[in-house]
Amino acid sequence: MVEQLRARDPEPYQDRRPVARVINVVGRRSGASRPFPVNVTAIDGRLYVCSATRARDWVRNLLAAGQCRVERDGPDACDTERRPVLVDGHEAAAALAIYLPQAGYRDPLLPFELDASLDEIERHVDQVAVLRLDLH
Repeated sequence: MVEQLRARDPEPYQDRRPVARVINVVGRRSGASRPFPVNVTAIDGRLYVCSATRARDWVRNLLAAGQCRVERDGPDACDTERRPVLVDGHEAAAALAIYLPQAGYRDPLLPFELDASLDEIERHVDQVAVLRLDLH
C-alpha cells in the first residue's frame, strides 16, 4: 500500500474529508524509519489521524518518537515534519465523529458504533487514539 500511495499524485486536503498519506516515523525499538499508510483528516486547518486502539505499532511509534514526516504533505507536494499530539475530550470525539463515517469500514476494536453521538464517543476517547499532527 505504501508504494501504491507513493506512485500516485497525492490527493489535496479538503476540510473534513480523509485522504491517504504515507507517514514516516522512527521505530521505538529498531531506530529505523518506518513508513505506514494512514488516512489524514483535515479539520479547520488541523490534521488528525485516528486509530481504534492505542496498541497499534504505528500509534506507539508516533507517541514514542514525538515527531514524524508526512510525505507529500506541504506546498508543491513536499514532505513536512510534524509533531504528533495525543488529544482527548471533545477535540478527539469531534475528529472521530468526522473521520469514522468516511473511513469505509468499522474496526472491530472500536468501542462504539460509527453513528454514536459525540457524548458516547467522548466517553471512550481514552481507549482510542486521536493524534493531531502539528507542524514541527
